[in-house]
Amino acid sequence: MSSAEKSAEIHHVEQTAHHEHPTDIELHHDHVASEAIGGMVQDLPPNYYRSPAFIGTLVATCLAQISGYLGWVLPANTLSLINLALGPSTNVIWLAVAWQAGFAVAFLWVGRLSDIFGRRWFFIGSSALAIIGNILGAAAQSIEMLIATNIINGLAASGQLSFSVVLGELVPNKSRGTFNAIVLSTSVPFAVFGPPIARAFYEHTSVTFRGSYIMGVAVNVVTVALYVMFYHPPSYKLLHVGGKSKMQQLKEFDWIGSVLFTAGLTVFLIGLNWGGTVYPWKSAQVLGAFFGGIAGLVIFCVWEAYCGLDYPLMPMRLFRNLKYDAIVACASIGAMVYYSGTVIWPTMVGALFTNDVTEVGWLSCAVGGSILCGQILAGIGVRSLPRMKWQMTIAGAIMMTFIAALSASSGSTRSMTIAFLMIGTAGAGYVENLTLSTMALVWEPDDIGLVAGVLGCIRTALGALATSMYSSILASSLTKYLPRYVGPAAAEAGLPTTSLPALLAGVGTGSFDAVPGVNAAVLAAIGAPIKQAYAMAFRTVFLTTIPFGIILLVAAIFYCPNVEDYMTDEVARKLQGVSSKPKVMTKEKDAEQAM
Repeated sequence: MSSAEKSAEIHHVEQTAHHEHPTDIELHHDHVASEAIGGMVQDLPPNYYRSPAFIGTLVATCLAQISGYLGWVLPANTLSLINLALGPSTNVIWLAVAWQAGFAVAFLWVGRLSDIFGRRWFFIGSSALAIIGNILGAAAQSIEMLIATNIINGLAASGQLSFSVVLGELVPNKSRGTFNAIVLSTSVPFAVFGPPIARAFYEHTSVTFRGSYIMGVAVNVVTVALYVMFYHPPSYKLLHVGGKSKMQQLKEFDWIGSVLFTAGLTVFLIGLNWGGTVYPWKSAQVLGAFFGGIAGLVIFCVWEAYCGLDYPLMPMRLFRNLKYDAIVACASIGAMVYYSGTVIWPTMVGALFTNDVTEVGWLSCAVGGSILCGQILAGIGVRSLPRMKWQMTIAGAIMMTFIAALSASSGSTRSMTIAFLMIGTAGAGYVENLTLSTMALVWEPDDIGLVAGVLGCIRTALGALATSMYSSILASSLTKYLPRYVGPAAAEAGLPTTSLPALLAGVGTGSFDAVPGVNAAVLAAIGAPIKQAYAMAFRTVFLTTIPFGIILLVAAIFYCPNVEDYMTDEVARKLQGVSSKPKVMTKEKDAEQAM
């Protein structure tokens, strides 16, 4: 047998060994070079995980994830203040739409394209793009400039928050949850204390809201430098041995699917954010955008199923894997349930417990801190505890029970409410890191970007749906309960009946100066009824989460996989350029010697 034939046979054996998986659905169509495959941990150089290449990549990934908070999460906590500084503008609603659309759409792009063309320049590019976005944010003189900032930062965040892709393929299967927890833990200052930090920038510095963006520029400059120096994953040639050229792949890429997906999802998100704020939910504008977006996504799914391309943007064959479907369902529905906490909680604190702006900011930290705590615990649990199915079920049950229990909140249950919120959102965080750490185990390592991107964009879209739904339910419930509780109390205190509409409008704005006939006695009389009306409205919101929680539990119990058999020392890919283990023969030499 010639040397070339021996090499080809060894390569085939390696490919077969590394690609043996519990699904026979092919999503990646070319051979991967043996140099790109990590193999078993013991096959890597002894200093691999202590090498500058790996440590530099890990630090860059942590900083990139932190930048996702600086580019949007921190500014989002001071939107009303930003609107006063740069506006006021009716376009402020587009700040959220811009970021959500950019993030959800690009999540799928980055995942799929980096699977095909190699990851290095996509992740370098995402942080470089964030530098541009944060510079625009720091220099913004209008709400419209911030909208452009959020489009750019949303696109960038799709790469920056794909840490489960960057590190997931570089570490052993059994360590993915641990490394996800490490990356997430570095965001503690901003994930937990983001609200007071954002307000501190605004209230105590001359740069006001621009401080978040200025810090983001600095963090992203360091991130890009670290990625350029240390992050060298397998190149395109190593991922496509004997395959098509890059130019051929570009020509045959799913451009039609990309346009359909981008247009459909963006229009859908616009309809969600318009509803109940810019236009009534029953308006032609909202219904047209909402159903137009859904129609666009349906056409996209039909195209993906029948286009016949080697690498469609979102292969419908992906959803034949019920284990993966269950993981996506748990991640998405978990997000829909705990969004009730993240979206409603600050309003709830202000309505029921305190009017002090600083105290509201500190109490708002409960959500981010608890979610992060759950994520870190899941990173430990997914490796150390058996039966991921039951971990998912128990965490989902805790989340559903305690979030729904918030429906018992009132102005006199502050401590109980905070405790229930923290336990429920910790359960949500546990669910989230379980899904991040296991989603790719039920697929080939060649497609880790694809499966992460699909999960991310579906989760983001359903999270946006939950945000709009809960906000709409709260607004409609207040319309029902405020007149019921506040009206009689105000009339009994002497307020003219004709002044009641103005009084109810004042509850929403927090100012009663324009209410005819209002006085101190009226204001004192309506204090408790206002809290009672809000408590009833919040009750409706939190009870609405129960059906979603039930769906999550069904997915977890009946379809979510146990992954103990996948918790191995196998490493999907390895960084290039790290020195080989000394005094150990290569597999090719071992094979030649055995012949």
